Amino acid sequence: MYRYDYSGIGQSVEERTKALLLDGYISETCVRKRVENEEVEITEFQGEHRDEYMVKDMNSGECRLFRKGVLELSWREERGKRVGGFTVYEKGKVLRMESWRGLLYQDEFRCVENSQGSVRMIIRRGKKNHVVYRGGYEKKSLKREGEGYEYDEESGRVLIHGVWKNDELFQIFQEFESESTMIEYDVNDVEENVSVRNRRPMYMGSYAYDEPKRKYVRHGMGNEIDVNTGIAKKECEWSNGGVKSAVDLFGGWYVEGGEEDSLRHLVLEEYIEDVVIHSELEWHSMYKDVREITVAANTCNEESMTELSFGSFKCLKRIVVGDDCFVNVNEVRLTGVNELESVVVGMRCFTRKKDGFANDSSRHFYLKNCPKLKELRIGRYSFSDYSVCEIEDVRALEVIEMGDLKEWSGSFHCSSLELKSVVVPLT
Repeated sequence: MYRYDYSGIGQSVEERTKALLLDGYISETCVRKRVENEEVEITEFQGEHRDEYMVKDMNSGECRLFRKGVLELSWREERGKRVGGFTVYEKGKVLRMESWRGLLYQDEFRCVENSQGSVRMIIRRGKKNHVVYRGGYEKKSLKREGEGYEYDEESGRVLIHGVWKNDELFQIFQEFESESTMIEYDVNDVEENVSVRNRRPMYMGSYAYDEPKRKYVRHGMGNEIDVNTGIAKKECEWSNGGVKSAVDLFGGWYVEGGEEDSLRHLVLEEYIEDVVIHSELEWHSMYKDVREITVAANTCNEESMTELSFGSFKCLKRIVVGDDCFVNVNEVRLTGVNELESVVVGMRCFTRKKDGFANDSSRHFYLKNCPKLKELRIGRYSFSDYSVCEIEDVRALEVIEMGDLKEWSGSFHCSSLELKSVVVPLT
């Protein structure tokens, strides 16, 4: 017996369209009944379609077509017209979901692929029928919704990895300028960055597609970008998302001393007043335009957290570190933080000697070129195993406290303490 093939395999566009619109179906019976307070309409058919029946929910407009009790096709109607998308089934398994508009008007083709490991919508457009979108979607309307990729209509080359809302691009994670250059942007959950002024690039360079991870990653030569200034802070060689080698840059220069203010922070419409940090992950995810950083007590003690550099925090005014933090940090650089006014560190921070002291030649503290810094307060036993403490060009400094005058402290006990261009009033 002849039967329409809703999958469209071996059919022309015209034949497939007729099949999906149920062209040629002749009703045998049509009855309405109420089931669990829901009114449904059940239609049975004649002739070659006598093994099929359609169920329609009269409230929602949801329609289902069955053959011998196995679901073959589903869609939704409003005022007698098909809207949104429809779903094609094969032996009861979802084959794909498509849009009625694409089927009827042929301006673009939207379908949802059902494959192991992922369910994604694909949009095809243009004379070459190239994929222009692959990613998340809204089920009823088949609008782009959620994370996805945009591709060039002519070449098929990937252009953007981002987030869509209501069929419009909302955020850009990765932008692919060419087959050799990718830009990665720092984003949050609420702010759009399609507007060019809202974009915060954090990487620019080579890339590759990681097949097991199903995503594009840093690969080859590229630069880490300071999200606040837009200037490169590291030149790195990458391998499948991991750093093979890195060279620190200073305001884009290979050597210190040539840095210039980019004025990038003045473009940002909003400043983040303060953040509370509880882990290394939160530290590295923090926006660089923050005004105040508070580190919760007994946190940021991960073994991999070995360095702290504050030079990129151009708006930072105050740092407060709770007790027992940063035990594995070997080097602290507070250099060129032009707006910094206060640094307060609790007890037993930046040390592996919680109740004593040692001389570890690998552990260094640098405080330089902070023209607005007024106070530096360090609690007992903090930095007790650091070998170097250099404080230079902090001419506004009014208060230095290290430890407690009444208690054994150990702070910088074995350090070669150097104070340069520092004027502290005697009290």
